[in-house]
Amino acid sequence: LLTSPDRIDLTDKADLTDGTDKKRGVTMVQQLTKTQVEWWLENEEDEFYLDKLRTKHQIDPESDNFYKAISRLCDEKKLRRLGRGLYRKIKPVKPIQWRDADESKYYDFKWFKSHSDYSTFGFEDTINISANDLVVIAGVSNYGKSTLALNLLGENVDTNPCILMGNEYTTLANMPSPKFKRRMMRMNWVDWGTPDGKDKFLLLPIRKNYEDYIEGGNLTIIDWINLTDNFYRIGKIFEDIKTATGNGVAVAVIQKEEGADLGRGRGFTRDMADVYFSIDPYGKGESRLTVGKVKDPKRPIEGRIWAFKIVDSGANLTEIREIERCKKCKTKGFTPAGPCQSCNGKGYVDVMLI
Repeated sequence: LLTSPDRIDLTDKADLTDGTDKKRGVTMVQQLTKTQVEWWLENEEDEFYLDKLRTKHQIDPESDNFYKAISRLCDEKKLRRLGRGLYRKIKPVKPIQWRDADESKYYDFKWFKSHSDYSTFGFEDTINISANDLVVIAGVSNYGKSTLALNLLGENVDTNPCILMGNEYTTLANMPSPKFKRRMMRMNWVDWGTPDGKDKFLLLPIRKNYEDYIEGGNLTIIDWINLTDNFYRIGKIFEDIKTATGNGVAVAVIQKEEGADLGRGRGFTRDMADVYFSIDPYGKGESRLTVGKVKDPKRPIEGRIWAFKIVDSGANLTEIREIERCKKCKTKGFTPAGPCQSCNGKGYVDVMLI
């Protein structure tokens, strides 16, 4: 709210006294003006009740000037009436000069790949990542979502300042997890330490209020966000994470039920995402990644699917290849004659590269 001293004086002479009305026990404000009302509103919450504001400042309940000031502030779109006696302050918004943005600038982001057979998903050639992007990995339990998250950390730890937080890597008592350390050591293609013996990334034992610990500009990986009810709340959690990310990038991992297209929270998990992956089982001992959403593709990629294997006790990726839905069984894995021979019952077949 503006508090310029040149506001119109709304003083109603009939409302003025020079002291206290002892009969009513109300202190009367001399020459009550719209400027004074605006000053009082500066210290109020964004939403407030008019009667509480009036009582707080001992304003005469019959003061025409007070109600005229509130009415004019509503007309000027500085206040909005929400209900009986309830108002919200409207914060001024400065227009964005969108032409000032550098359209050639992208976040220096590297995607996961295999370091054994050098197979890749090819996302470097299909997906652009910019500052303030949110990558969501929604996966069935134990089918690779944490492997993908840690491989993203390994690929980017020498390029960007990184923070890793979530449920997976420390004990409930916030102690280092031996299992986590063993997994990281099996990613032997990464040097996790600096020459002076420090870690290249921060590991934070954070399980809620993630936005409070995000540092703008960093790559923040949250593995994983655990909601047990009211799954719609994931939309607000993602919004808060994006706000805190600033000119960095955030990767958020969530759980997904097998057969569901989206993670727990359904459409709320996808709304704020710039890139959305779904992870499902694929046959015996493999996983399937489906690209569900890409806001800034280099070329069409939504709906494409890849299969991959996880090796070294959950540490590394191998045999990454694109697959497509089996046309003979239409992903069912069987035909009236029995198991589909075209896809060996998997419902998908490898894309044949020419």
